[in-house]
Amino acid sequence: MNAILSVYLVFLLFWGGNYHRKTLAQDLDLNVPEKYSRADLYLLSDTLLKLVNRDCAAVDSLPTFSNKQLFNMAATSYLAAENKWPVLEYQHPSIKPMIFGWWMNYIGVTGYLNPFTNEAQVNTSVPAFVQPFTTCHEIAHQIGYAPEEDANFVGYLVASGSEDVRFRYAGNFEMFLYSIRHLARRDPSLTRLIWQKADPRVRKHYDDLMSFYEQFQGPIDDYSSAIYDQYLKANHQEKGIRSYSEVVGWLIAYFSKS
Repeated sequence: MNAILSVYLVFLLFWGGNYHRKTLAQDLDLNVPEKYSRADLYLLSDTLLKLVNRDCAAVDSLPTFSNKQLFNMAATSYLAAENKWPVLEYQHPSIKPMIFGWWMNYIGVTGYLNPFTNEAQVNTSVPAFVQPFTTCHEIAHQIGYAPEEDANFVGYLVASGSEDVRFRYAGNFEMFLYSIRHLARRDPSLTRLIWQKADPRVRKHYDDLMSFYEQFQGPIDDYSSAIYDQYLKANHQEKGIRSYSEVVGWLIAYFSKS
């Protein structure tokens, strides 16, 4: 018990205290709504779909990043974002591919931050078109944004503002999936209307992503999700694993202000 408490204390000192820092929404003076309407979700989904439709052809025509290229471009994208939002300063890049990435898919891990070494770890076994956003998300944790909705939003700002179209596509594609899932729970008919507008290449990317994760589904994934949900709740994220999708409210506020 003493050993466990000692490790937890070190975790809090090294990184865990970031769960108590000021959010980026406060830094950017965003008025994030607690509730949003079907119309808000439809407009957000439609906006993001237009962005992914715009870039999907270019993404398919470009080669896949090597790990080094991926991580260097992520650091470059943060440098560009810092010029607009100084709070996103990224001083000491340290990003690595996960050693057991393929096996981590069984518990649904696409990346994580080592809180003791402050190294961002990215699962590079997942489809290449989503890796740029995952990398930006983990770097967001690395610079101190602990809550998942914060890291998602920071990752989106950086990826969508990148000079590389593969990063812009990954950021918009990931946020489109969050928004369309929210809309599907509220109004399936509007969701179908949105999907009818999707470029066939976007639909294929979605199908490829779903097919990839289907091969790893099982009880291990369910158990790990339950454990991670409790971990997030213990660290002041009341909605647990659903905190990731809370970024939708941030996006509505961001696009309304833009």
